[in-house]
Amino acid sequence: MRVLLAGCGDLGTRLGLRLVRSGHEVIGARRHPDQLPDSFETLAVDLGNPGDTTIDDIDSVVITLTPDDYSDAGYEQTYRRGVEGLISILRSRPKRVILVSSTRVLGSASPGETANEDTVPRPGSGPARTLWETEQLIRSTFASASIVRAAGIYGREGSRLVDGVLSGRAVNYRRWTNRVHHRDLIRGLEALLFTPDPPQLLHAADSCPVQLGEVVEFLASALNVSPPPDLRAEPEAGRRIENTRFHDFLGSLDFPTFRDGYSHQLHGPEPAGLN
Repeated sequence: MRVLLAGCGDLGTRLGLRLVRSGHEVIGARRHPDQLPDSFETLAVDLGNPGDTTIDDIDSVVITLTPDDYSDAGYEQTYRRGVEGLISILRSRPKRVILVSSTRVLGSASPGETANEDTVPRPGSGPARTLWETEQLIRSTFASASIVRAAGIYGREGSRLVDGVLSGRAVNYRRWTNRVHHRDLIRGLEALLFTPDPPQLLHAADSCPVQLGEVVEFLASALNVSPPPDLRAEPEAGRRIENTRFHDFLGSLDFPTFRDGYSHQLHGPEPAGLN
């Protein structure tokens, strides 16, 4: 299989290395591809402004975009314009297209409300609306595309939350959080490439939606530091993401809870690119 990884950052690179080891051809597309592995073909392109770049003979496309900044304009340029640019450079219709979106597209919710793939998005912020428009663009262009809405991706080298616990940064202990270990997300993307009749929408999350206070207290204990202060004036917030379809699709998760994932990250992380 010849796979185009559009927006080939950390996530795309890790997926691509797994595909190469399985004997597939990988093309990493990004503005500056010089740091990509030698085993990848590369395509230097700014998808938000692709010019006359074209590419042909692609079997599958996996879209893993990351905005340069998290402003409304950053999301618009990266997601909406990036996907429009990707569509414009394809000279043949790939058999499979996968877009990595975000559970952020779901928008606001009552505190602790549970959402699954049947939940109708109510995107309120600019970034959430852009993600929703991008999903719709993908769906209207590639009717059989799979969209994966990822919860907070963690487990890679470096962690803002771990750094925050180490520095004692205050957090709202009552905010509901959802996460997915990068290894389980990559397993899901790889499975979608090869499943004969893949689901068209999956929420990639682990099996443990949890309030942030429980997470930071666990991390503080693991790091042997005091738990960070609680922003007590802030109310309960956030939603819980149900992962039944994602779990059933994979069969099992390598890291079903934040305790599994952070324990592995803190005490036995794999070298970059191995998973």
